[in-house]
Amino acid sequence: MTVENVIRERGISEVVHFTTNHGCLGTLYGSNLLSRAKLHNDEMVKYLFSPNAELRRDVDYLDHISLSIEHINTKFYNTCSQSWHRAQPIFWCILAFDPEVLTHEGVVFSTTNNMYTGVIREEGATGLNSLYADTVVQWATSRVRRPTDERLSYPTCFQAEALYPQALSTEHLRRIYVRTQQDQNEVCGFLKATFHPEVDVLVSAEKFGARPK
Repeated sequence: MTVENVIRERGISEVVHFTTNHGCLGTLYGSNLLSRAKLHNDEMVKYLFSPNAELRRDVDYLDHISLSIEHINTKFYNTCSQSWHRAQPIFWCILAFDPEVLTHEGVVFSTTNNMYTGVIREEGATGLNSLYADTVVQWATSRVRRPTDERLSYPTCFQAEALYPQALSTEHLRRIYVRTQQDQNEVCGFLKATFHPEVDVLVSAEKFGARPK
């Protein structure tokens, strides 16, 4: 069994990361989605950068990018957009990458939110399969049980993560989701302004909500 086998058998179609319009522009400018530890190495990206979270508690993984399989961590997105960044004149984007990136060297799979005490981390097909366990422990008193009717491609815990090391090239970027047509127009402008190869920019507000059944 390989990661490629799991991707195919589960029907995983994309790997996603939400960010602000500033983060989107910085990613297109540098042709890489960067880990938090790498963001300050480029003066332009440092100028553009606005972190989703003020503090990242899983400090051992500051040099990894947090990705979600099939659908974003809506709970974390809501916290970022409705609390920490609520008053800022920004909009949000979801960067969707080819699931092939899960096969790359050094990707670590986390069964739940990487800072939860019950998290299990592992690389390879065993690690990816562990995201689909019948029961996932978040912490001592909290467990997530997999519904019998869950989509095969959805991890059991919607906060599960794929931790990608250092930098993820936008050559694997397949589409960008936004909430409105105005946001779509701006992101299309980003692509032109940065001379980035064309990527589909899709208006899809549902991508920012709870995982559909």
